[in-house]
Amino acid sequence: MSPQWYRRPQVLVALAVFVLTLGVYSQTLAPTISFWDCGEFITTSHIVGVPHQPGTPLYVLVGRVFDILLGSGDIETASMRTAWAVNFMSAFFSALAVMFVYLIIWELGRRADPDSGWIPHIGGVVGALFLAFSETFWNNAIEAEVYGLAAFMLALLTWLAIHWYDNRSLKSSDQLLLLMVYLLGLGVGFHLGTLLVYPGIFLLVIFASRRHLHWYDLLLISAGLAIFLFSTATRFNGLILFLLAFLLVLAAMRSLSGRHFVMLGSLLFVLGLSVHIIMMIRAGANPEPAINQTHPDDFSTLMSVIRREQYPPINPLSRRAPLLWQFGYYYNFLFNQFYFLGPGHGFLTVVSTVLGPIFLALLGMVHGLRRLFPLILIPLVNYFINGDILTFYLNFTDNEVRERDYFYFAAFLFLAIFIGLGASALLRAFAGQEGKSAEQLEKEKIDWRRGVQRIAIKPATKIVAALLLVIALLPITPGHTKFFEHDRSENRIAYEYAWNILAGLDENSILFTNGDNDTFPIWYLQEVEKFRTDVTVVNLSLINLKWYIKQLKHADKPLAMSLSDAAINSLQHTVYRDPNTGQETLVMIKDRVVHDLLVTNRKTGGDRPVFFAVTIPQENMVRYYSMLEMEGMAFRLMDRESTDKLPSTNPQKVLQNMLGLYAMDALTDGDTQGRRAQFAAMAGLSSDQDVVAMASFTDPGNMIDLAVLKDGLGVSRRDVFRNTNALHLLGNYPAALNRAGFEFYLAASQVAREDTVAYYRNLENALTSFEASLAIQPFNDQAVELYPLLLVQAFRDQDAKDFLTSLIGSLPVADEERIIFNSLQGIVRGGVSELALDWLAESIVAMPDRKFFYEIQFLLHQALDQRDECRSVMEAWRAHSGEVDTSMVQALAQMQSEALEREQKRIQDALGGFNDE
Repeated sequence: MSPQWYRRPQVLVALAVFVLTLGVYSQTLAPTISFWDCGEFITTSHIVGVPHQPGTPLYVLVGRVFDILLGSGDIETASMRTAWAVNFMSAFFSALAVMFVYLIIWELGRRADPDSGWIPHIGGVVGALFLAFSETFWNNAIEAEVYGLAAFMLALLTWLAIHWYDNRSLKSSDQLLLLMVYLLGLGVGFHLGTLLVYPGIFLLVIFASRRHLHWYDLLLISAGLAIFLFSTATRFNGLILFLLAFLLVLAAMRSLSGRHFVMLGSLLFVLGLSVHIIMMIRAGANPEPAINQTHPDDFSTLMSVIRREQYPPINPLSRRAPLLWQFGYYYNFLFNQFYFLGPGHGFLTVVSTVLGPIFLALLGMVHGLRRLFPLILIPLVNYFINGDILTFYLNFTDNEVRERDYFYFAAFLFLAIFIGLGASALLRAFAGQEGKSAEQLEKEKIDWRRGVQRIAIKPATKIVAALLLVIALLPITPGHTKFFEHDRSENRIAYEYAWNILAGLDENSILFTNGDNDTFPIWYLQEVEKFRTDVTVVNLSLINLKWYIKQLKHADKPLAMSLSDAAINSLQHTVYRDPNTGQETLVMIKDRVVHDLLVTNRKTGGDRPVFFAVTIPQENMVRYYSMLEMEGMAFRLMDRESTDKLPSTNPQKVLQNMLGLYAMDALTDGDTQGRRAQFAAMAGLSSDQDVVAMASFTDPGNMIDLAVLKDGLGVSRRDVFRNTNALHLLGNYPAALNRAGFEFYLAASQVAREDTVAYYRNLENALTSFEASLAIQPFNDQAVELYPLLLVQAFRDQDAKDFLTSLIGSLPVADEERIIFNSLQGIVRGGVSELALDWLAESIVAMPDRKFFYEIQFLLHQALDQRDECRSVMEAWRAHSGEVDTSMVQALAQMQSEALEREQKRIQDALGGFNDE
C-alpha cells in the first residue's frame, strides 16, 4: 500500500460519503427505544443477555462495546445514555456500509469504462446516497437493529471479493478468500443472512480465469458452508454429522497432499462461528442475565437457537398466499425504496422514480453484463437471491403482523450498486463513444489503470452529473417528506408508551404483556433505566415455552406457582372435551400456567395486583375478559365478572392516570412534568414522590380538578412522524379516554333528575375525557360522535358550533358528512333545534356552493314538519345553483300529501264526533 494512500481521490470521496451519511443518521437518530425488537437489543447489549432466536451474539458484544464507550458500563445503576449509544452503533455501521457501496461502485465502474476519469466516482456517490436515504436502510440505520451491521458485512465482503479478483493469480489471493470465509462465519453473529452474499462470490471464483485457487478446494469449502446453512434449516442431525465427517476426511486428505486451504478455511469459519459460545456462557452464568431467551446453556439448545426452532418451520412448497401477490409485496417495497419526490406529488412521484433510480438500476445491470463479466455476478446473483428467491422461500402471508421490508435489506443494497453503475454508464454515454473495458484491455496486455487515455468530459456530462447528485440528495433537504418520516430525533413514542403502561400500576404488580411492542420496551425500562423493577412482566407470547416458565419461577423475584420443574417439563397442549355438551376446546400450556400463577398468587397470601396490558388481543385473555377493568393503558384483573361479560371501566382512574400521571410529551405539546406536579399537589402528594405513590393514589370523590390538568395537554404534535404501527398502538390512548367519557356520560344520565350537582360533575368529567381524547388524537371517530352533544347539554352552544365547523376539511368527506349529520340530528332530538339550524345557516353563508348543507337543513326542517322552511331551502338552492333538486321536490310533495291526510283525518274525526251527538 502506498504511504500516501489516504490522499487518493477514492479515499477522500469515501470519507466524505461516510461523514455525510453518519451526520444525517446522527441528526435523525432515535434518542431512545423504538418499537419491535429495538428495546430487547438495547437491553441485551447493556446486560450482555441472550435475545430472541437466532441470538445475534456478535451484535450484543459490539453493542456492549458502544454502550461502554458512549453509554454506561455499570449495569447496576440506571443508564440514560445506553439507548442512544446502541442506536448510534447502527448508524455508524450503516454509514460504513454506504461508504463501501461507494467503493464497490467505483471499482466496478472504472473497470467497465477505464477511460471515464472521474465519472465512476460520481456513479459511486449517486448509488451510495440512494442506498443511504432509501426507505428501509435509513429506518434500520437510526434504531437498534441488526441490519445495519449485517449490511456492513455484506458490503465489506463484496469489496474484498473484487480485490481478490484483481489478485486472483497470486498465491496470496487465497489469504483474501480465507479472510472472507472467516468473516462469513463471524457475520452469522450479526445476521444469518450475511451468508447469502456467498453465492455471488462463489460464481465469481468459478468463472474467474487464471485463479490460483483450485476448483476442487473451492467446491469443498463451499460444501462446508452449504452444510452449515442446511443445518440451520433442518433437524436431520445424523445426516449433517455424516456430511461434516465426510468433508473433514476430504479436507484432511487435501492437507496431506500439501493443500491446506480447505482445512484452514473450515477452522476459520468455525472460529468465526465460535462467537455464539458467548450465549452458552451467559445462559449458564450465575446469576443469569435478566433476558435469557431459550436459555441455551448446552450445545443442543444452542443449535435450536441458531435454527430458530421456536418459530414454525417455513415450507416454501405450500404457499401461504398467492405467489403473484407475494412477488407484488416484494416489488412494492422495492419500488418505494428509492423515491426522491415526496408522496404528495402523486403520479409525478411514480414517474420520477421509474425514470430515475429504477431506470438507472436496469441500465446498470445491462451495462454490467456487457462489460463487467464475471465481476457483475456478485451484485447480480446476490440481488436475485436476496430478493426474488428469498420471496419464494420466506412465503409471507397476506396478513403479516408488520411490514416485512427489512428482510430484503440485502436486495436493496445490491440494487443500489446497479443504480450507481447505471449513473456511471449514463454519464459515460454523455461523454462520448465508449472505449474498451478492463477485461478487453487485459486481454491485449494493456494496463487499464495507467495505460488508457482519459476521455475529455463535455459540459453536458457535468450538468447531468450535478443533476444526479442533486436528485440523490433531495431526501435530506429541509421539509422533504422522506426526511420528516425518518427523523426520529424527537420521537419518544415507544418509550412513553411503555413508561405509561408501567407508571399506572400498583406496587409489586404482575403485568401480562403480549409481544414485542409492549414487552421489549418495558424490559428496557426495567433493566436499563431501573424503572418500576417491582413489577413482574409475564409475556403471553412466551409462556407456552417451558424454559420461560421456569425462568419466571426461579427469577430473582420469582412468581409463585404450584408446578414443579418436572411438571413444567411434562406440560403439553391438550384438548378438553365437555362431558355435557361434547364440545372440544384446545387448552394450551399458557392457559394452564396463567391459571396456576393467578391461583397460587392468591393462595400464598401475596395477592399481588394483576394487570393486563391493553395491547393484548381479546383472544389471548378471553378467559379473564369479563373480569377486567380498564384503568388506562392496562386492565386490572378484578375478583368479579361484569354484568355484560365485557371489560368494565374505572373512569376516574383512567382520567387520573392519563392526565395526572402519564407522560404525554411524545403525543402532545403539553408540559408533562408540570401536569404531574400539579396532579401531585391536588392529590395532597409531594411532587417529588415516586411514581408508585402517584399510581397508588385513590381519589376519594372529586378533590382533583381534572379539567385543569386537561388544559396542560395542549394539542396533538405534528412534528413527529407516526407510522402505521405507531398510529395503531397510540389509538389505545383515546380509546381509554373515550370509554371513560362514555361511562361518565352514563353516570350523568342516571342521576340527571335526582342529583343536579352529580349530573354536572359527571358531565364535566365526560367532556374532560373527550377533550383529552381529541387533544391526543384529533377528530377520532369515537369522540367526535358524542362530544358536540355533550357540549350542548353543558350549555356550551358556541363551542358546539365551533367544533362542528372544525370538522369541515379535517376528515374524509364521507366521514365528515356522516358525523355532522348524526350530531345535528342528536342536537335536534335534544330539543335544541335552533342551534343546529343556526349553524347550518352560518355554514351556507360561508360555503354557499356546498349542497350538503342545504340537504341537511331541508332534512331537519322536514323532521320538524316545517313545510314552508323546507320550501325556502329548496328555493334557495335553486336560486343559487340553478338546479331543481328532485329529491327535495318529492319530499315536499310527500309532506304536502301527509299534511292533507292529517287535516282530512282531523275533519273526519270532528264530524264523527258531531254525528254522535
